[in-house]
Amino acid sequence: MSTARKMVVTTMKNEGPYLLEWIAYHRMIGFNEFTIFSNDCTDGTNLMLNRLDQMGVVRHFDNPLGPRMDPQRAAYSRANRQDEVRSADWVLIIDADEFLNVKVGDGSVDALIAHCPTEADAISINWRFMGSCGAAHMEPDALVTSRFTRGSSFDRPENGLIWGYKTLFRPSRFDFFGVHRPKFRKDTEITPGMRLWVNSDGKTMRDRVLEKGWRSSADEVAYDAAQVNHYAVKSREEFLLKRLRGTANSKNKDRIDMGYWEKFDINTHEDKSIRTDGVAEGVADLLQDADLAALHRACIESCRRTIAYQMQDQKLADFVNDGVWQEAAE
Repeated sequence: MSTARKMVVTTMKNEGPYLLEWIAYHRMIGFNEFTIFSNDCTDGTNLMLNRLDQMGVVRHFDNPLGPRMDPQRAAYSRANRQDEVRSADWVLIIDADEFLNVKVGDGSVDALIAHCPTEADAISINWRFMGSCGAAHMEPDALVTSRFTRGSSFDRPENGLIWGYKTLFRPSRFDFFGVHRPKFRKDTEITPGMRLWVNSDGKTMRDRVLEKGWRSSADEVAYDAAQVNHYAVKSREEFLLKRLRGTANSKNKDRIDMGYWEKFDINTHEDKSIRTDGVAEGVADLLQDADLAALHRACIESCRRTIAYQMQDQKLADFVNDGVWQEAAE
């Protein structure tokens, strides 16, 4: 692994059951810094992050929901003002349900960077939405990356978001950070070729990407060298937890509904390309810390109780048990 500073920046709310796997995986592929903002957690995610901060594994900042900006964009605005983030060699902004899956070389982020032109300022990596594989229940002792192995199509996307991307970029070369890609201020003069922006196969993207966009066109989408595995729904029980949590990039708390499940529970193609060897060992290494292990156990118990409470609603119980959602009669 190179000595370059490769940082993941993210926001979290109630992601405790998956936090350690997400960190262990991205450490394994070569990220060496994590800047994490959490907001309004009720499952103990923030407490786990506090402990990880004390251990020197992450930098954690409380980022409560405020009146002006949704918590995700507020967090990235804060990150952009931090010298630690601005001075990193590379930054990747992804969510806690997203895993960078590098398919070239040794599967590391260094291998992806080496696969692209040396002068690249930004590398956009397309999503692959991973479905539930028909799973009904949460399995906290099993890896997300091993449990969910079916996802969306590459060439015939099931919906218009499939070709969305996240971006690995040099922060010093851009003005500020968006959810999917770095951006320039309105007063920055944008000229063709002012930055080298490529897809994950190393192909130069059109100059329009300098101004806007977060989805690839048919001639720019790329999956051969890398993809971002997006575990948007997980099992049916876990989707109910997500439904309660809501979304970090909108103040519409009801955005995560059953329509979301139907849209993103995509299981059309098997995909076991993500490398999981060593992830469980990475999680076990983190859990050697007794305080973190206790917080992790408490988080799992909190989630189990939340699921059990929701099972008192017969519609939700039927959804988990049968996979069928019945709207209540008028």
